[in-house]
Amino acid sequence: MGSERSSTVRHMREGRICALCKEPLPPPHTIGERLCVACRRERKRHRVYLSFARVDGWCCQFLEEDLKTPLPKALRFRSQQKVRELAERGGCALTLETLQALNHGLETGRGGVWLELSEEQYRRLKG
Repeated sequence: MGSERSSTVRHMREGRICALCKEPLPPPHTIGERLCVACRRERKRHRVYLSFARVDGWCCQFLEEDLKTPLPKALRFRSQQKVRELAERGGCALTLETLQALNHGLETGRGGVWLELSEEQYRRLKG
């Protein structure tokens, strides 16, 4: 983003334009970088919510984008470092806001972050 105008960056962060193609996005505009329908379709990524809690280790569950439908696969880890690795491998946006949410969740014993899974990763979670 080094050579982009500050207004373009501001509009991307406000969710007004697509982060890839810079086309205007329809309202409602939510804070954070978003992709238009065409760019999402092109990337073929699945947005999944990773919820984690410390219960005899770290219990990780996955929810569909509607935050209501659980995916059948759940994982357990002994260390919080494995939860961090899971988030990074799952395409968690490594913005300051997301890193703070991840750190806060790990410190308090529960939390969640959004993942952008590839088709293969999503298929393994569903199956």
